[in-house]
Amino acid sequence: MKAEFLVENIENFLLTLSKILPLHSQIPVLSNILIEVEDEGLFISATNLEVGIRIKIPAKTEAKGAITVPGKQFIEVISTLSKDKVSISLEKDSFIIESRGNRVSFQTIAKDEFPTLFEKKGEELYVFKNKELHDIFSKLVFAVSLDEGRPELTGILISQKNEKIDFVATDGFRLSLKKIIGKNILKGQKSLIIPAKIITDALSLKGEDISMFVYEGSNQIVFETENVVLIGRIINGEFPNYERVVPASSKTKIILDKQVLEQNLRFSSVFARESANIVRFKVEGEKVKIYAKSAGLGEGEAVIDAEKSGEDNEIAFNVKFVMDILKNIESQSVIIELSSALEPAVFKTEDDQDFLHIIMPVRLQE
Repeated sequence: MKAEFLVENIENFLLTLSKILPLHSQIPVLSNILIEVEDEGLFISATNLEVGIRIKIPAKTEAKGAITVPGKQFIEVISTLSKDKVSISLEKDSFIIESRGNRVSFQTIAKDEFPTLFEKKGEELYVFKNKELHDIFSKLVFAVSLDEGRPELTGILISQKNEKIDFVATDGFRLSLKKIIGKNILKGQKSLIIPAKIITDALSLKGEDISMFVYEGSNQIVFETENVVLIGRIINGEFPNYERVVPASSKTKIILDKQVLEQNLRFSSVFARESANIVRFKVEGEKVKIYAKSAGLGEGEAVIDAEKSGEDNEIAFNVKFVMDILKNIESQSVIIELSSALEPAVFKTEDDQDFLHIIMPVRLQE
């Protein structure tokens, strides 16, 4: 094995590689990355058995070969090198990295012990433009559940009915819904639950086009760009009936400046942190009072202007949930629709009519 490449051709992939490598693994080879030198170039792979990645690096190849080396240490070494040529080679059982007088030797594990990432990519379902992928999924991934006990909630649902497609994420306390009309993404399949982890990694991919493949034979989903293949497992399970959660109407509608709301929520969260993250919204006339209180600390109150239609209202939220949606929308204003203190609130934006976010209220014990 022998090849030569430029540091700048690999450095953009180091963060993605490090996120996929498991922190602790009882299987030693999973802490390694697979390095393959082929006629087409240099390929680097990593997996944690949930998500896998194979990256193609432009390289001058002299001798083909494949070996696995300690992943985190390889990444650390490459990230400390100056932008220059790097040569890699295999000397007996040692993997050698050389660049500008620097020389590193790694112990190795044979390629045969590294898991096979995929047998075939399967059927290409859809090609996302990079911006389209971000517009859809960046508003969804933060709303998934972290509870592995309900695996279906750790993923994002794609549901297709004719040419109407819903992308949905929920953790049981909040829900994000993005609609697309006029496209056939699933090609005959009715629904698909994709792990949020592979979506998060896909959002970090560069490249104009990102292709999505599904191979039902191994329950596998793949996202591919010109230089990267991401592999994950489709989640089997029954996704909740999200449509019944969406309120059909509301009694109060307010439009707020997003930046002003964020600023005042940060102010209120000083006190909300000490009281289960609860912050109250009280709508009176053209004003909204944001209020948080801590029995052992004090209280904070802010009043901001609002454009209101409908009746006055009051509701309480987990402030973290509100901050999460504000951080993940680009609109200058946010629309909040309320019915009562006990019914879910709907968050919308004026620049994306096909997106909504629902947050369940916090029931207060007065």
